[in-house]
Amino acid sequence: MLNTDPAATDRAPAPGGSRSSRARAGLLILTVAVLGGLLAFEAAARVVFDRNGLHYGIEMWKYARLIKRQSASAAIGHEHVPNSRAHLMRTDVSINSQGLRSPEVASRADPGLRRLVVLGDSLTFGWGVEEQDTYSRVLERMLNAGNRRYEVINAGVGNYNTSQEVAWFKERGLSYGPDEVILGFYINDAEPTPRKSAGWLASRSYVYVIVSSLWDAMQRKVGVKKGYLEYYADLYDDRNPGWRDCQAALQELIRICRARGIRLTVALLPELHDVEATYPFGFVHERVAAFVSGQGASVIDLNGAFRGHEPKTLWVSPGDAHPNALAQRIIAERLFAGMTAEQ
Repeated sequence: MLNTDPAATDRAPAPGGSRSSRARAGLLILTVAVLGGLLAFEAAARVVFDRNGLHYGIEMWKYARLIKRQSASAAIGHEHVPNSRAHLMRTDVSINSQGLRSPEVASRADPGLRRLVVLGDSLTFGWGVEEQDTYSRVLERMLNAGNRRYEVINAGVGNYNTSQEVAWFKERGLSYGPDEVILGFYINDAEPTPRKSAGWLASRSYVYVIVSSLWDAMQRKVGVKKGYLEYYADLYDDRNPGWRDCQAALQELIRICRARGIRLTVALLPELHDVEATYPFGFVHERVAAFVSGQGASVIDLNGAFRGHEPKTLWVSPGDAHPNALAQRIIAERLFAGMTAEQ
């Protein structure tokens, strides 16, 4: 006999509906478990890497979030946030009201005081070292031990290339009325101007940064991406737009300094994984030195300045080859020797 009791119908769902409900429940449980695991991984990463404070990718990411902002100038790209502070690579970093990792700079120099502006990237900024140990500050002390009085302004900003450094100098650096300029040149300075990365995860997640770093390293190891030697060989190919922009910026800086009577020195700073005669990026130094010298500007090449040192004794951490306080002092000593020899 046909059962017409609605309640009985509700108590006996179709077999297909039961499987669908179980599938949805299983998917929900799996989603919750995955999200919970990721959140736990994120929380653990924040605890571990904040406590350690030496993971290059995480610390650079924090630097970008806490101290940098997008510049109103497209040519400059990004800049320091004035009066900002952060603890990075176990080091306290303070930015002055003018966006510099430097003491406050008066609008005009005192009579008899020579101003030297140092342009550069994270090596010049002093990544991982105290402000007093940057090569700008060490050089200032060396210069002031002589008969002249110097004020050295550290205009280094992490991730700048030569084009950005020259753009900053034209828009802001010239206002300081420098008598001298040092451009700290590193092997990646012919790369294109970096643009602000988009995406919620990229700007907020430790896990994203860690996974991205590992993924990039794995791709280079298996040959999906170019190895570093091949990458830099291609970077300084005359057909590469980044290298062409770099050359144009160097020419512009040389022209400006010559027209204003500013003494310019281009300092070639080596990569510190191999500091002996086998240094693999000598071809970059030779290429840049030939170009700069051909424009009539002075070059101090620090390739060879670190020979005899175990590379890791020059690094800010076992996984980060930025120059530590010892390496920064060696840079300053070589610059001082080169500058005084030219006088």
